[in-house]
Amino acid sequence: MDTAAMAGPEASGGTPQGQDRSETPEMNVVGAITLPGTERSVADGRRFVRDTLGRGHPAADAVRLSVSELATNAVKHTPSGSGGQITIRLATADNAVRAEVVNDGATGPEPRLPERPEVDAEHGRGLVLIDTVADRWGVTRSTDRTTVWAEFSY
Repeated sequence: MDTAAMAGPEASGGTPQGQDRSETPEMNVVGAITLPGTERSVADGRRFVRDTLGRGHPAADAVRLSVSELATNAVKHTPSGSGGQITIRLATADNAVRAEVVNDGATGPEPRLPERPEVDAEHGRGLVLIDTVADRWGVTRSTDRTTVWAEFSY
């Protein structure tokens, strides 16, 4: 298991979104999994979070929800869903968890918080949910991949 520290948004070039209620502590990777870019992988990602953090972890529900939404977005809106893959990484520090979903896309629009979705809209709520449950979230791009991350304190 990789125990390298995960860089915060300032070090990695990402722009934090949402409400920044805390500083990013140095975190250690506690688990990572690479999955095919299919709808089935969304459920596998939720199980990975449960198994890695444990059922009783105080941030487990918020992290599981966020990973599910980010994995769904990666599969539906990036090249990961067209024969690619996604990688889910979890890192922890004292009273904090960081979840990252890495996809195969570095082109196209950057994920952003949409205007308030219509009440009966079937899509467009994922990042709104993440913005609600996470302390902060953001996006980091490299030449061929995009990482969307969210941080949770407890």
